[in-house]
Amino acid sequence: MPAGRGNGASFLGRTDELAELRRLYGEASAGRPQLVVVEGPAGIGKTALVRHFITGTAEGHVLAAAGEEHEADLPYGVLSQLLGRPVHTDPLTAGAELLEPLGELQHEEPVVVVVDDAHWADTPSLRALTFALRRLRADRVLALLALRDMGDPRLPGGLRRILTDDNAVRLRLGGLAATDLVGLSARYLTEPLPPAAAHRLHAHTDGNPLHCLALLEEVPAAVLRSSSAAERGSGTAMSPLPAPQSYARFVLDRLARCGPPARALVQAAAVLGTHCTLDRAARLAGVAEPLAALGEALAQGLLQEAPHDTTTGIAFTHPLVRAAVYHELGPVRRTELHTRAAGTEDDEFVRLHHRALAAHGPDDRLAAELADCARRRGAVGRWVEAAPLVRYASRLASSPPERGRLACEAVEAYLFDGREEEADAVAAALPEATDEALRCCARGHLALVAGRVHQARALLDEAWRLRTPGADPGLDARIAEQYVMVQMMGGHSTQVCRWAEPARGAGGRARSGGTLRFIHLAALGQLGAFEEGFRLAAELPEAPLVGPEDIELLMGRGLLYMYTDRPARARRDLERAAELARQGPVPLRVIALAILAKAEFLDGAWDLAMPHWETASSVAADLGQGWIAPLVHAEEALLLTARGQYERAEERLKSARDHPVVQESAMVEVFVTYGRAYLAFVRGDPATAVALLRTLLVHEDLDFTAEPGLTVWRDLLADSLVAAGRLDEAEEVLTALERRAARRLRASTLAVVCRVRGNLHAARREPKLARDAFAEALDRGARLGLPLERARAELDFGVFLRRAGRRTPALEQLRAARAGFAELGAVPFLRHCDRELAACGAAPDGGPAALPGARERLTPQEYAVAQLAATGLTNRRIARELVLSAKTVEYHLSHAYAKLGIRSRVELVARIGAATEGSGTAG
Repeated sequence: MPAGRGNGASFLGRTDELAELRRLYGEASAGRPQLVVVEGPAGIGKTALVRHFITGTAEGHVLAAAGEEHEADLPYGVLSQLLGRPVHTDPLTAGAELLEPLGELQHEEPVVVVVDDAHWADTPSLRALTFALRRLRADRVLALLALRDMGDPRLPGGLRRILTDDNAVRLRLGGLAATDLVGLSARYLTEPLPPAAAHRLHAHTDGNPLHCLALLEEVPAAVLRSSSAAERGSGTAMSPLPAPQSYARFVLDRLARCGPPARALVQAAAVLGTHCTLDRAARLAGVAEPLAALGEALAQGLLQEAPHDTTTGIAFTHPLVRAAVYHELGPVRRTELHTRAAGTEDDEFVRLHHRALAAHGPDDRLAAELADCARRRGAVGRWVEAAPLVRYASRLASSPPERGRLACEAVEAYLFDGREEEADAVAAALPEATDEALRCCARGHLALVAGRVHQARALLDEAWRLRTPGADPGLDARIAEQYVMVQMMGGHSTQVCRWAEPARGAGGRARSGGTLRFIHLAALGQLGAFEEGFRLAAELPEAPLVGPEDIELLMGRGLLYMYTDRPARARRDLERAAELARQGPVPLRVIALAILAKAEFLDGAWDLAMPHWETASSVAADLGQGWIAPLVHAEEALLLTARGQYERAEERLKSARDHPVVQESAMVEVFVTYGRAYLAFVRGDPATAVALLRTLLVHEDLDFTAEPGLTVWRDLLADSLVAAGRLDEAEEVLTALERRAARRLRASTLAVVCRVRGNLHAARREPKLARDAFAEALDRGARLGLPLERARAELDFGVFLRRAGRRTPALEQLRAARAGFAELGAVPFLRHCDRELAACGAAPDGGPAALPGARERLTPQEYAVAQLAATGLTNRRIARELVLSAKTVEYHLSHAYAKLGIRSRVELVARIGAATEGSGTAG
């Protein structure tokens, strides 16, 4: 706002809103982070309210930024304002970078994070902010977002979800009251308005402060005070008050009061953005004495000093100020300044951005440069910059078909960056002259990412039919690539392998960022073609030496290791893949984190798996990955169920089940149904588990169900049938599963078959057959690195032995099982062990049952923090590893100390250090 409009001296009203903000600040002070949305139309006083609250209440650090309409395409512009430095990275890393100062600055007082005009903020910044806000647990942070309307389509879906959930507070601002307008008028007129005139002004403006101020300055006081025809005694109707002139009038009047150097400085700053360095603005403006010019601009309330790393930074007092100055420049002056700014800029992206803004009408040469830069940025995973560049290129191309081709590239680039809303907007406005095959391919990609699998298949079929064979190998590759994904979602692995070769044609790999070869390897694993899969990945060195160009092969090799019962080997590949994927396209990032978490779950590293699944779930939900989000939620629910966190598991499964893709993708349906059945089984409801799993029999003929280790729903069905007493059905399922596993050499499945068969024989009162089956299950389990299945075999064998009256060997098996479950934190199974031990007449007596271990006493997050602390990592490094704030790490660690009865890290190492040896950490 201009001088005097947003400061404490001119602030009136809003007592209820201020009281609520102060209450929430107190909550944040107590370590309960708060998220507040200040919502209302332009000019209603959102900025004034926030500034007045900060000036009068916030005693700690304030990180402030503002969105700007003309900078909405500049990646991380708002986040750069918050951090006081440029940001060039991906949303996960950017969110983690924001968590660091939040953790460091909140020790003395709470940190207030303000994003004004959030509806104009760039999408990457809002996504990074969403990622950070989700990870505030015990932080002294108050986040304030001011925006016009929560329904604004520019807001990313993930941010909209957290702003509308029960943990956020929404303050919807209306106009000022008529009594407040009396006080406001006293500051701009020699005498305040009488109440009747204030009511008239209120009725005319709805109390909008911006419009009221305009009228107070523009309309003669006598006209404002003439509140009614009756008061004037004329008997004639009064003419209505005039509409207020543009807000720009305030700004331009103040700009006119500045001398030429100050005006030039402000105009140059407007071209450079909402904030820049004083030196850069002065050089662009040609101002020899910038400090004097800055002094004038400060005095007129146009600019303010802003923090910067090494030099003086400047920023506009409000984005509307910058907008008014920028528009007043006119096309000639604006083009001149943008052209000069491009000539002095070292960064290629910013240079091209200025050149694009300086362009008037078609410019094929510039369009080609923009598109070329976009493709190079995309090839190294910088889709956040590639997307707006190629969109600029599409606007500048002179040929309508070329505009359409570039716009289709922009759709893909936005999708690889996880910006579904923007991709959808570009796709909806494709030029009429766009090649129909390209149009169908782009829209098919969009439908697939949104989870509309049937629509995606129809569009891609049409794209393949309409294309001219061989005319555009890149288009052929892209259509085939998307079709591979559709076939994978449908469970047709044979079709995936058939289409994988044409999809790897010209252009395919560069556009996908590497997802294609991974999908091909996954399909080979699902078909049991492990030798062929490992042959394709044979060129890879050890995981630490693999570069980003081979990330998809590394992920595929890790998946093949997981399918073939080598989760420890899989983890080494997948940790490196997850590290490399942080710079890749969003889909690849989600897949890498999800399969790493699954490998850690199988390998018993549950405390590492949990944060990886949580992050994958968050990224999938927030960054428009509807096609995979339900699958990730369902997989995460397995670990939550195994740890007895049933409510959280139900929440994840509900999110998965409610997504439309479950009705369109056989693969997703299988994973989600399995997760629901597993929850029912662990909670002691095998009948419900059987009913759910029986619905999957319709997918028996799909390729991906041929691999027993991909989705172990048949294992669970046999287990549930035995528990439900449906023994003949269990026998039938077990026999078919055993034949399938033997054919595929699936050692883990054969171990499960032996355990379940032992339970089946025990239920049929066939003790010798049961004992032999359990013995074989234990023998097979000992050769596998699957701690949960081994502990389950020990538990089931111990139960059988106890019921057979063999107390001593039963105790041996039950105590071994309990130790395994305690190490994992598998609470439901642990409780089952304790019941069986009690039934043996052996209450915990000095074995693992005597004193609950660290995993049992601590929450999963507390244990994950304590485990990393025991390896010697600092709180700050732990925060980076787990993507939390340092304050949250400190909070979890203090709770862990209290629960374990210790006071130092030396004692912590003694208590849980041994458990961390060899467990590794995430990449």
